[in-house]
Amino acid sequence: MEKVKLHYLIGDVHLGGHDVQRVARNNKLMLDKTDAFDVLMVCDDPAIGDMGFDQYFAGDYMEQCEVFVFNCGNYRFNVKSEQERLERAVAAGAGFVFLHGDHPCYWTEAGFVPWGEIEKMAGLMWRNETRHGDYADAHITIQMPEHPIMQGLEDFDTRDEIFCRCENVYGVPLEVLATAYSDPNVVSRHGLHGTGENEPVAVTGMYGKGRTFNYILGHVWPYYTGHGLGENTMLSFCPRQMRQIFVRACEWAATGRVENTLKFDGKTKLI
Repeated sequence: MEKVKLHYLIGDVHLGGHDVQRVARNNKLMLDKTDAFDVLMVCDDPAIGDMGFDQYFAGDYMEQCEVFVFNCGNYRFNVKSEQERLERAVAAGAGFVFLHGDHPCYWTEAGFVPWGEIEKMAGLMWRNETRHGDYADAHITIQMPEHPIMQGLEDFDTRDEIFCRCENVYGVPLEVLATAYSDPNVVSRHGLHGTGENEPVAVTGMYGKGRTFNYILGHVWPYYTGHGLGENTMLSFCPRQMRQIFVRACEWAATGRVENTLKFDGKTKLI
């Protein structure tokens, strides 16, 4: 079996807010257990990265990649030439997996540098009407059980931060594979209630020839802020289906199939 070349792009926890580095360490354990991926961790922290971004951009690594996992926030990809290389790679057929916490990171009104093309890749983004309740119990419903990523998976319960009313800014065609019920009794630290609706949490699309997957679940904060017990732990990754969806999405984005990750049972030790 030829392994999928996967590049995991990791930002700075202090700039991005979410504990993307802890998430990356755990996600790599899952990816490695499937034995389906040749993983390159790209991070300026040498404790987690196989190489830093300067070295990464200096070579032709991006052009060799088959699927990108993007958890970079607004970090490093603020240079037009860097952005264009990712755009070209995905448009040419590389897969693109977008993770929780990156959704507001290219929103001008939040003070960030805009990047419209990555918002087309992601599909759903954070905008004026978007909000979330506190980190709390949630029920996930599989909406497209026939999709390769979702085959054989059952609905599940988790503990997470559910984004509500994310916006398809550019109106790109999307398929919603799974939703989470946004409980109106769950109130955020800003006094905002859940919507009482089923909100998209796993979404696929296309960018040129590249398959895209937006995973809105997976909230992990580096410390406890007081808006939901467990937000500074890996609780949101505890359900086996949560982990299975992630590794399957990586294979599907790269190949359009879910074969080599299908037997992954979702069991790994979280760190």
